Amino acid sequence: MSSPSTDKMRVHIAGLLSQKRNYRQEVKDLTQKYQYVVVYGCGKILNSIVDTWNEYIGRRIDYSCDSDTAKWGKEFCGAKCLSPDQLTAIKDKCAVFVTVGDFRPVYDFLIERGFPSVNLIYKYDLVASEFLARHDQEEILAKLCETYDLLADEQSNQVFDAIVNRVLGDGGNIDIMLDVCEKNQYFPPDIITLSEHERLVDIGAFNGDTIRDFTARTQGRFDQIFAFEVNATNFKALQKDVQQMPGRERVKIFNSGIWDSERDITYSIGESQSTVGAVGEGRGHVVPLDGVLRNEKVTFIKMDIEGAEPQALRGAANIIRNQRPKLAICIYHDFAHLWEIPLYIKKLVPEYKIHLRHHTTLEYETVCYATI
Repeated sequence: MSSPSTDKMRVHIAGLLSQKRNYRQEVKDLTQKYQYVVVYGCGKILNSIVDTWNEYIGRRIDYSCDSDTAKWGKEFCGAKCLSPDQLTAIKDKCAVFVTVGDFRPVYDFLIERGFPSVNLIYKYDLVASEFLARHDQEEILAKLCETYDLLADEQSNQVFDAIVNRVLGDGGNIDIMLDVCEKNQYFPPDIITLSEHERLVDIGAFNGDTIRDFTARTQGRFDQIFAFEVNATNFKALQKDVQQMPGRERVKIFNSGIWDSERDITYSIGESQSTVGAVGEGRGHVVPLDGVLRNEKVTFIKMDIEGAEPQALRGAANIIRNQRPKLAICIYHDFAHLWEIPLYIKKLVPEYKIHLRHHTTLEYETVCYATI
């Protein structure tokens, strides 16, 4: 039997689904309404969205803009970078999309200068628009309500509600993710307690950023770290970082990804991500975690692997089911992961408590935590 709060959420979600937004079409309409399309911010966020923009919007980005004087006049993702003053001179002809993480100062600056169209851009919501158009509304409603009903605390409910409202709602609240954002990604102290004998598995280890945080939080007191990174460039950076770490003899790194079977894969390469399983120029190897660590004790698994989390979880099912480690699994790459990942984890280990936390001001870095 569902709880009163779940029944209330069901009514709310059903209402949103019945009038769900088409975010992709909203963005396309803006790009057709104005003479110029401009992105403000020439860093990692721009680089991470440009392929999705080209695929789902198709409209050429005419200009970029940045407050960094060293970038003015240069091209970023094929778009010449204007100074803020140059951009202001054509403000009435522009749809501007803010592509910086700390977006509020930039957003307010542009509004104060009288720009008629200032917008955030949600990469994964462009993809979600296509998903929502193809899938049954009642099925989505049922899965969302089932997930909401298993969340362990009020903060998880708030994160869940923010995501649902952002993806399905009218998008009027630009602070919707900022309002539920918190620090301590992967290690929120109200959920994750670290002992002196952790055996961490870092899947999607990137350049060692999570490992650095973990070793600092444990003050170097841990038993073992197993780090997996399929991207060759990232792996070289990871190697270099680990070589300089105290306790490096307890860190084992693998230039492979984690999947539900062993095979060679291709992946797309970006400045801040590599999408496993996608058509691209990268070549790598993936293995099931159950195979490569079948004789190892595991106390904590972290995953951020650009949408391959469901496959990796299936490949780690035996370890999770038998050892019941703490889990920190990213769920922001695909709207369906909001329910698929928590429900799968709960199926593996019904005793897990499921929490959601969000760790940026935009749609990136929502994490599903599971603890006993």
